[in-house]
Order: sequence, then C-alpha cells, then structure tokens
Amino acid sequence: MLAVVIGYAVLLAALLSGGGSSSAAWGTGSGTIGVIRLDGVISAEGSGSLFSSGGIDPIGAVDLLREADADSGIDAVVLRVNSPGGSPAASWEIYQAVREMSKPVVVSVADIAASGAYYVASAADEIVAAPSSQVGSIGVILTAQDLEGLFEKLGVRYTVLTKGEFKDIGSAAREMTAEEKRVLQAQIDMIYEQFIADVAAGRPGLDADQVRELATGLTYPGEQALELGLIDTIGSFSDALDAAAAAAGIAADDYGVEYLEPTAGGDLLSLLLGYRSEALRQVGLGLADGLRQSLTGGSRLRLE
Repeated sequence: MLAVVIGYAVLLAALLSGGGSSSAAWGTGSGTIGVIRLDGVISAEGSGSLFSSGGIDPIGAVDLLREADADSGIDAVVLRVNSPGGSPAASWEIYQAVREMSKPVVVSVADIAASGAYYVASAADEIVAAPSSQVGSIGVILTAQDLEGLFEKLGVRYTVLTKGEFKDIGSAAREMTAEEKRVLQAQIDMIYEQFIADVAAGRPGLDADQVRELATGLTYPGEQALELGLIDTIGSFSDALDAAAAAAGIAADDYGVEYLEPTAGGDLLSLLLGYRSEALRQVGLGLADGLRQSLTGGSRLRLE
C-alpha cells in the first residue's frame, strides 16, 4: 500500500510540476530560430485533460506561438509540420495565431501537411517542402454512421425524445433524411468557402478562384505543389531554418536553434507509457475513438 501511495504522489507531482514551455537548444550565433513541432491530428478534444488524445492541441500550439513572439531571444519561428489535418475550428485557431505573429514564420513540411494542417501552413510567410511531401487536400468532410440495420440484427432499439427539428441530426440509429443532408451540406459549403478565403489571404500568389480550382481534396507532391503555388520552395528542414534566419536578417551561418515544447507531464498516457510509445498509443486511441463514435452516433466534421 505504501508503494502505491508513493507512486501516486510521484505521478501527481509530475502532473503539477512547472508551467509554460520547455526547450532544447543547439548551435550559437547572433540570432535564434525557434522551432515548434506540429505532429498528428489537429483536435481540441481532451485539451487540458489528463487523458488527452495527443496530436496537435490548438491551445498548446497557440500558447507556444505567442510565447515565441513575445520572447526577445527568438528572432524567427519554424513550424515543423507533419499532419493530415483535423478539426476545422482547431485549425482556424492556429491559423489565426500564425497570422498574428510579428516575427517571421516559415513552415517546414515533413511527410504531409494536408487539409487542416495546410490551412495552418498557408498563414506562414514561407512554406518549404520536400519533393515527395504531400501538400494540400483543401476540402471538408463530414462522416455520420447509419447503424440502423446492425441495431435491428442485434435487437437494439432506440427511443429518442427531442425538442427541436434537427436535434438528433446525424443519429446512428436511423438513415439521415434528405432535408438533414441539405442542412449539413450547407454548413459544409460555408466552412469550405471560409477555408478557401483564408488560404487565399495567406498565400498572396493565389486568389480565391485559383485556390478553389485546387480545392478538390487531393494532396500534391512537393514538386507539383510548388508549380501550383501551394508552397514557395523545395527544400529540407535545414533550408527552412536558413529561410527563417534570412527573413529575420540573420546570416545562414550565424544562428542557433531552440526547440520550443509544451511542459512535459500534461498527458497521463504519455507519463505511463512514455512518449516513444506514441505509435501504439495512437492505434489504441483510434480504436477507442471509433468505438465511441459508433456507440454515440456522433457525426464529425473534419478537414482531412
């Protein structure tokens, strides 16, 4: 029992320790480039929760951006993006924070910057991607399960009491009506047009009509994305660092790099399993999320 109590005390201390952001730095010079990693699905789900699902939390991302902007020791920021997208609202929050930055922001695309992640990237001063990076996927998707046939086979019956014509819209217990589809499609169209307008605002070389032509939901390899105006340069992470330094008026060989990270200890699963087990953790969370949606019948709107 004593060991269990001590274990809980250690865990609680880890959860409550510190605030702000931690960082690791390398290199020296007359300037400093701050690096913020955006890895995984963009989602506000579980923000601030002990059982948060990982990925990109808009609250944490926005905090890091604002801290970097206010830090006199940081001259420019590189966002290292590797994400398939996610929630429209969460993506918009980070997009706005990037747009509000007074310091240069350069995006370095790893494997993918798609949909909501490209939404965020489009607000930067420059986007750098590898020839094989997947970029774009401008579009909106909403999924809603119809499990009525399955429930009938299992003998499951739903009694739903509502006040409001569309209160149970997207319910998994029945097929969606034509009017409900019309209502949801109108909402999707609105978000789609906002996506296009914001990308056009962030990419001065593209107007809204040009963005709309590219907004098919497809991703484009880096080389093609460059030709289409979705990115600015083909290059590596090091090239993105040099570009950020140049934007801040710093010579390419005269800067250090500081990695800006949220304070460790905010995610209980990461504490128990370790950050290196992220791949296994995401598989488990994905299965749990799918089961939750099936049981609740919730529809989900995504930029993916």
